[in-house]
Amino acid sequence: MVQPVIVAVLADCHIHPGGGPDWTPQILEALAGVDLIVTLGDMGEAAGLDRLAQIAPVLGVRGQDDSDDPRTAQQVRVLQLGTTRLGCVFDPVAAGLASSVDPFTPDFNFRPKCRELFGGEITALLYASTHTPQSSWFPGCMALNPGSATLPTGMEDGVPGAFVRLSVGENRFDFEFVEIR
Repeated sequence: MVQPVIVAVLADCHIHPGGGPDWTPQILEALAGVDLIVTLGDMGEAAGLDRLAQIAPVLGVRGQDDSDDPRTAQQVRVLQLGTTRLGCVFDPVAAGLASSVDPFTPDFNFRPKCRELFGGEITALLYASTHTPQSSWFPGCMALNPGSATLPTGMEDGVPGAFVRLSVGENRFDFEFVEIR
């Protein structure tokens, strides 16, 4: 039996060394042991990606608050792990996949648009742009938003930061939200 691939999915962290949030020891500890880090935009400066790359390989998509970096230059990315296909975008409304992101509401043309953007069906859509962790399921697909590990919405209410940890194995796909306090 093949071991599952463990993927950390991060978004909306806005890392700007010397002028914004930075990786805390709690975040870095929670990322230990992952095989791949996928970022969904608004990660900030390349120095933040460089720090993540010390933990595991990093790739992702570009958001509005990202410096130029080849690891995140694409607006749309499909990640194929065995039979699991993960479609990655920063803003699913701008990509034509959703009519709303909070809560996630797939556009009526979701499936044809996925085939167009990702070159086929996807198992899950990974998206960002809200700072709020969310999961929703609709026929044939799941939508996952990791929230923000560094700048969650509702911080004044004690809402923790978060990211998504995926476990992708042969014919199986599991996820959990990891809270950062």
